[in-house]
Amino acid sequence: MRFISIREAAGRARESAQRFPLVLAGAAVAIVTAQLLVDASGDETPLVRVLLPALLALSLLTAIQTTGERAHRPRSQTLAAGGLAMLMLAGFWYFSRDWSETLLYTRFAQLAVAFHLLVAVLPFTGTPANRAFWQYNRLLFLRFLIAALFAAVLFGGLAIALVAIDNLFGVNIDDEMYVRLWIVIALGFHPWFFLSGVPGNLEALEERTDYPGGLKVFAQFILIPVVTVYLLILTAYLVRILVTRTWPSGWIGWLVSSVSAAGTLALLLVHPIRERADSRWVDAYGRWFFVALLPSIAMLLMAIWQRVEQYGLTERRYFLAVLALWLAAVALYYAITASRNIRVIPVTLAIVALLTFAGPWSAYAVSQRSQGHRLRDLLERNEILVEGRLQRPRADVTFEDRREISAAVRYLVDTHGPASLRHASAELRETAENAPPVNPAMSVDDPIGHAVLDRIGIAYVSRYESQPQPAYINYQAVPYNVPIEIDGFTVLVRAYLTQAFVVPLGQDTLAFDWVASPPGVDVRVRGAQIMAISLTDVLAEARAAMRPGPSGAPRGLEPPGRRLIAEADGGGYRVRITLLSLSGQDPPGGPVIQHAEADVLIGRTPR
Repeated sequence: MRFISIREAAGRARESAQRFPLVLAGAAVAIVTAQLLVDASGDETPLVRVLLPALLALSLLTAIQTTGERAHRPRSQTLAAGGLAMLMLAGFWYFSRDWSETLLYTRFAQLAVAFHLLVAVLPFTGTPANRAFWQYNRLLFLRFLIAALFAAVLFGGLAIALVAIDNLFGVNIDDEMYVRLWIVIALGFHPWFFLSGVPGNLEALEERTDYPGGLKVFAQFILIPVVTVYLLILTAYLVRILVTRTWPSGWIGWLVSSVSAAGTLALLLVHPIRERADSRWVDAYGRWFFVALLPSIAMLLMAIWQRVEQYGLTERRYFLAVLALWLAAVALYYAITASRNIRVIPVTLAIVALLTFAGPWSAYAVSQRSQGHRLRDLLERNEILVEGRLQRPRADVTFEDRREISAAVRYLVDTHGPASLRHASAELRETAENAPPVNPAMSVDDPIGHAVLDRIGIAYVSRYESQPQPAYINYQAVPYNVPIEIDGFTVLVRAYLTQAFVVPLGQDTLAFDWVASPPGVDVRVRGAQIMAISLTDVLAEARAAMRPGPSGAPRGLEPPGRRLIAEADGGGYRVRITLLSLSGQDPPGGPVIQHAEADVLIGRTPR
């Protein structure tokens, strides 16, 4: 029996290879590319641009093969269609050379969703076989899970075997070996095992009426009740919004999307039992779920509109908005028609995914134009872009506008490249493309953005800054060894002014205490204050010598060209403070000194 089972397994594997040669060829390309990625030591992007279309080939070529079988087309035609699909994937690789990493992975994910949906719906195009459609996708889903389980067990067993060889026989097993093993199993064994279970006779599935009892229990008694609870929570939240007249939270998008996905999955899972006499309530759920979902979709659209109104469109907001509109259309369709045609869901979603991939209406083109126009409006509002020409702002730009300008430039450059700034200004695009390199030690976040904003006289705001940063005080006496006039003074003490210190002088002891606001030093003798030395004028003198910086930028105090000195007398004593170094912050409410070192000269005043 063991040899028969092995022979039978080998026969099925051979049949799968003969049935899906192009799919397994794509898997082979993916395995080789992934193995090369393990060895890569430099830029891995070129290999990734080969790996991703190879992964897309697995689902797309599977859909083409099963569709050809369902339509009883000659094998030559099916292989020709697969060849055209491979050329299209080669086009993905070719054009991806100009895409940023963000666009590369986003476009890959979009096509991956579309191609997996094609596997589910393409073989049944133009046929009314709803029962076969459900059975087919149930079998694919279960086969995928079984393949994943077998692959995980196989990897775990072989990995433990490698560990045993390493520890028992002293054979050095490199850590990369485990990664290579996982690649072979995940991209070789898993798809091959999955393909061996793909049904070949789709017409016969129309006669099958079996329904897994475990699936019914999961859908009816776990998934549907959970979805109902969350729908009640969303409805209660809608009532709260109407009562308080507040905008829905941006977090609502994730919740509505999750509830919609879970509810739709539940509907698809219980579809075969909707007509059974003992499950009439399931049929009611199939219709009223979408009716109950409409208020939540309305909240989602409101939240999306608010974010787009404030910050413009990005790919994520575009996809969320399209998903919300698609949900609204599907919900209205099922609520009005009471249709039981579940193919509407994957078919329309696949169409939406493919239509929004390319073209002037695509997520990428629309988001690029939206952020470009938003950037142009911000520049024009702050009189930085006047009649199409860039100029430095005439007034300080608010932190909020600087943050939004920085975010728009960062998004366009990082996601779509410097050329995308043409939507705001041709001159701005030229500035970005010719921006000189920025010292990484000065700006680790978006060097091109720093250069662009410095060119137009605006201080760049990092993605991590949520509040305006105060100006910094950083004075250092230059030169440090200039002689100090001590005529008329008795002693000289070098001290940190921000820390209390005392100076014994004859029978008296002078106590120096730091005053934070306004900055200065109090001098006491026997507990009585004899003088107050203010540093306000000193700071004002240094501030007047500051170099002008970009609009809104934190600026440090520059050396004014001579020593900063403050002095006072009282109680028979005279004190002069010569600052050596000083640092702190200079917010609008007044300076906050954190460190001050000075030479303190003390002498007696003539009687």
